Order: sequence, then C-alpha cells, then structure tokens
Amino acid sequence: MKKISTILGLFLGSVSVSYAAPNDLYLSAKNFNSPHNSALELDLAIDAVNDRIDIFDMRESEGISDKSAGDYQGFHLSGQYELNPQWSIEGTYWHREIEYSQDTNEIESALLAVRYSPALPLKKNDALSFRASIWGNTADTLSKSTPTQVNQQVFNRVQVHNPEDLQLQLDAIFSRKLDPMNQLNAFASVGYSKVRVSNIDIQATLAGCLMDISVNGNNQYSGQLAAPCSNEDITVNDLYKQGNANEFGFDIEKDLSYDAYYANLGGSWNWRYRQFESQLAYQYQRLWRNDIDDRVSNFGNSPIKDNHTLGAKFSYDFSPHVTGFIEGQVFQRNFVGDIPFLYNGVTASRLDKRYGLASVGITLHGF
Repeated sequence: MKKISTILGLFLGSVSVSYAAPNDLYLSAKNFNSPHNSALELDLAIDAVNDRIDIFDMRESEGISDKSAGDYQGFHLSGQYELNPQWSIEGTYWHREIEYSQDTNEIESALLAVRYSPALPLKKNDALSFRASIWGNTADTLSKSTPTQVNQQVFNRVQVHNPEDLQLQLDAIFSRKLDPMNQLNAFASVGYSKVRVSNIDIQATLAGCLMDISVNGNNQYSGQLAAPCSNEDITVNDLYKQGNANEFGFDIEKDLSYDAYYANLGGSWNWRYRQFESQLAYQYQRLWRNDIDDRVSNFGNSPIKDNHTLGAKFSYDFSPHVTGFIEGQVFQRNFVGDIPFLYNGVTASRLDKRYGLASVGITLHGF
C-alpha cells in the first residue's frame, strides 16, 4: 500500500453479513432472518458528515467553533463472495475527503479478508465464524495550513508525505437466532498495527527567522528562509540551516511512527419485520502502543488508550435483489483505532472528542 500514517488528526483537532475495519461493530456470523440466499453481495454507499447532518450539534457540544472542521465526504464499495458453506472472501474500498479550514485531504483505504465457518455440531439457531483480514489507510500528502503547537514549538504549516497504516486482524464472531424477528451477535478481535510516515515539511521560526523546513525519516532537517527577517537590526535575505529535528523538540520516528496491538469486543441486535431490518451495535476497543504514549505523556497530554463506538443501521428490501440502507456511527474518541494514522504524539490532545459519520447506500444480492 502507499503510505498513510499520522497527522490527519491535526485537521480533525447492507445487510451483508460482514463489513470491515470502520464497520466491524456490525459483524455477524450469519443473518438468520434475511430472505436473501445468494453467494455474491455488493454494497455501494455514500459517507458524509457536515453541519446539516450533525443534527445533534455534536461538534458544538465538543467545543469546536469552526462548523466546517472535520467535514467528511466519501464513498465505499464492498463485496463478499461465498466460495462454499465454509469459506468466503470479502473486500472493501473507501475513498475519504476530510476538510479542515482551507485544506482538503484525500485518504484511500482498503481491506481484504477471508472467512471460515467450521462445520461444528452447533444448535440450528447458532452460527460461528472466524475471519482474518489485512486493512489500512493511505494518502500522498496530508496538509494543515493553520498554526499548530507541537511541544512548545508553533508550526505555521504542516505537510506529511507518504503516510500509511497497516493492520492484521483476527475475528471470532458468534450469532444466535432468538425467534423469527430477533437475532443477537457478538464478536472478539485481536490485531497488530503499524503506522509509518516517510518525511514531513513544516514552516516554523528557527534562529529567529521564519523557515521552510524539511525533516526526513532519519529526523535530519534542512531549512531555508521563508521570508526576509530582521536579526539585531540586520536584514537577513538568505539563510540555510540543517541538523537534527530534536533541536526543536520533534522526532519523526518517535512522534509519528509506531507499532501497536489492539483488541475489540462488541455485539449487536438485529430485528426484522417483513422487508424492514434494523441493527443496533456497540464496539469497545483497547490499544497498546509501543513508546509513543510515553511521548504523549511527556508533552503533558493524556494518552488515548481506548474507544467506544455506537452504531445504528436500518435496511429495506425493495426487491429480492436490491436492499437500501442508512446507517450512522458515533465514536467517543474520534476515529482512534479505526484510522490509526490519526493518532500520534502531536495529535493526541485533539482526538479526545466525539465524532459522527452517516452513510446511505444499496446492497445488491447476486443476480
């Protein structure tokens, strides 16, 4: 995958039986009450959040005065194909555009997964499956053109180049049909996450002058004068500096790149009446990161080590082959864990805020 890792947090301050990554809370081993019995299912959905969709004024309640901060528009495509009663494969692609002030940043995300449903002597109303997946997020460049404070140093502008995160995840999923209308689902997951970034460009004051600074993956920087400056009544028109970015309290490897482990627990309730189906879901995630949370504490901030997600999805079968759906999710602590590159030593203090996302789409059942 191309690279995506970290600083997007700077800017933010379907009846198919399985989704992935950001939709894990809707996982089920089997949809017992669904009338569809096709090997192939395809989903297409539009995803968004803005001031009109934020009907509960969530951003205002979190103290965010800029109504466009964190505006999100995008879409996702997903598909699942059942190879046989025990094995199936799935894939998902997301395109995301997130706005912050004058910047719009594009993110591409993808997932590939294989699912195994063993032929165990379970009760006829029970189902168990296991899933292994690889998923991640990537972007060419992430930009923030407004001032940002990093460990007592103010950066006027930030550009992160070729960031990425990559996750390996294992899930165990159990479903039980209670009656012809109700079903309960539960899942547990464990995963490994790697977040990396290649280099970063910043504009900051160095040696009393505004400098354009580039920091490479080895934390070595080179900087050139961004504008003429006055130093002891002398006008400086040309200045070049280089060295280690630790000089201004920044370490690209320790502050922006890290490895982590995580675990998820969650469940949902499906209720179906004729062509209509609803699903209410919850997920808890706990994260263990290497080294970076110590850096967060050193900056005087509290590390974010877990997240809670609530979701609701409502579906209607327009025909045996077409289902429409709308869904919404609320994250207690932004996209922490779902988009790992958001979190780093720079952004942790800005991510402990609720964030919501809405989707509307259709599911096509094999023709």
